[in-house]
Amino acid sequence: MPQAVTIQDTNAHARVQRVLEDVGSRVLASESHGMLCGMVSGPESADRARWIARVLEGTEPSGAPARACLETLVWLFDETLREMEDENFGFHLLLPAEDEPLTARAMALGLWCQGFLYGIGTAGLGKDSKLLPEVGEALSDLSEIAQIEFQVDGGEADEQAYAEVVEYVRMASLLLMETLRPMDKGSQTLQ
Repeated sequence: MPQAVTIQDTNAHARVQRVLEDVGSRVLASESHGMLCGMVSGPESADRARWIARVLEGTEPSGAPARACLETLVWLFDETLREMEDENFGFHLLLPAEDEPLTARAMALGLWCQGFLYGIGTAGLGKDSKLLPEVGEALSDLSEIAQIEFQVDGGEADEQAYAEVVEYVRMASLLLMETLRPMDKGSQTLQ
C-alpha cells in the first residue's frame, strides 16, 4: 500500500479487507485493526509479527496474495502506531467508507471493538488487573458496543448516533492506550 494512504482514506478498509480475503483469513479488516489497537494499548509491547500471525492464523498464504497481504498489514501496523502517537489525536478506526450501508458500518464497529478487547487481552491485561475506574468503564463500554445488535433505518438520526459512537470508541481506545501502555513509547517492536 502506498505510503501516502492513511487509515482514514475511503478505500483503506476495502483494501485491507480484500487482501485478507485473498489469503483466506477469518479475521475481517475492522476486527484486525481493533486487535492491533488493543495489542498496542496493552501493558506488553506490541509486536508486528505476533499481530500478523494472529490475523493470519489458520491460513497458508503464498505467492502474490501473500506478498500483498503482508505489505498491507505492515503498512497498517506502522500507520496505526503513527496515528496513535499523534499528539493532535489523528487516530482513526479502520471502518468501511461512509458510502457503505449503515448496517455494515455498525457491524464493523462492533467487530472493531471485539478485536480491540481480544488484542488488549493478549497484551497482558487480565481480568484480575487493577484498573482505574475510567479504564474499567471504557472497557465495559467497548464490550457492550461489541455485543450490540444494531437496528438502523439509515436515517439522519441513526447516522448521527453512529458517528457519536465511533468518536466515543476512538477516544476510549486512546484513553486506554495512554493509561495502560508501557511508559517507554519507543518500546513497540517493528520487526
